[in-house]
Amino acid sequence: MQDDFTTISTKMPRVEAARLKDYCKKKGISTSKLLRDLINREVEIPLPHSVAGRNIIEYSREKDIYSWFIELETGDRVEVLSDIKPAYLEDLKAILDRQIQERDAFIGKEKKDSVPVPSELVRRGKD
Repeated sequence: MQDDFTTISTKMPRVEAARLKDYCKKKGISTSKLLRDLINREVEIPLPHSVAGRNIIEYSREKDIYSWFIELETGDRVEVLSDIKPAYLEDLKAILDRQIQERDAFIGKEKKDSVPVPSELVRRGKD
């Protein structure tokens, strides 16, 4: 039975290793189980670096919280974050709005219905 298993190891800074051990202790699992589960999740269900899908934010009136999902074109639905407080989402929206405004200013977008155009296309049209 021992021949069915092998050991895989990695070097970590002591601080990170201590943080990992503390995390596992709080979760009530061994470091081996956590690492095995993380590795299996990555290896057993390989995903390409980019997949197509869309963001879904759902509001629970009963709990006054939000949940964030990604709905993939394959039909699968992946939970990104749950139990999101309204104040957190409002803060995130404000930050996103500021960053989008900064980018719009950088690319010279002034009209609401304008979209970014690859500069290569603009160069091609000036020939």
